[in-house]
Amino acid sequence: MIKKIFGHFFSIVFVPLLMPLYGTLFAMWANPYAFSDPHVNELTLIRIAVLTFGFPAFTIFLLIRLKFVNTVNVYDRQERIIPYITSGFFYIWATVVFFKEGFNTQLTYILLGSTIALFVDFLINILVIKVSMHTTGAGGLIALVLVLFPYSMVNAFPVLLGAVLIAGCVGTARLALKAHSEREVYLGYLTGFFSFMLAANIIPV
Repeated sequence: MIKKIFGHFFSIVFVPLLMPLYGTLFAMWANPYAFSDPHVNELTLIRIAVLTFGFPAFTIFLLIRLKFVNTVNVYDRQERIIPYITSGFFYIWATVVFFKEGFNTQLTYILLGSTIALFVDFLINILVIKVSMHTTGAGGLIALVLVLFPYSMVNAFPVLLGAVLIAGCVGTARLALKAHSEREVYLGYLTGFFSFMLAANIIPV
């Protein structure tokens, strides 16, 4: 019972679609001079939440209602294909919008890293094996904090330690729920981490 409570808690709080929003919150907190307008910050958070969480989550809900997907957990590899594609559309949309606006390169980097990670998982899911999207998000979060660390105006070291701890808890949670094998969990960490490192070389922050 305790294992399931632990597993569901971390799986829900750190659901992959929320990772871009968490990354944005970190960027705003770590570099307040680059995000000095509270009103603009609020609107930015709402836009990112809607594009990277709201629309994809609503689409998955519709897929469940239409019987294309059995559960919100999307355990089956084949069932993951449509959610990957639809979510990828919204993530590309968000990345392009923020890139064209030129609002802040750190936010564009976060969105690009998330998009790359999503499509890498998609390709691996089709060609090889199911990948843990939760640990992909967790691995990406660690890379994100590392990339933005030098630009932080505050002491971000506790956040980095927290990101590592969260990543460990997320992986443990997915194993506790028997949602993934160890291989799928570790592969998720790698794809998330290196996707965000690749994005940092494409869009310098």
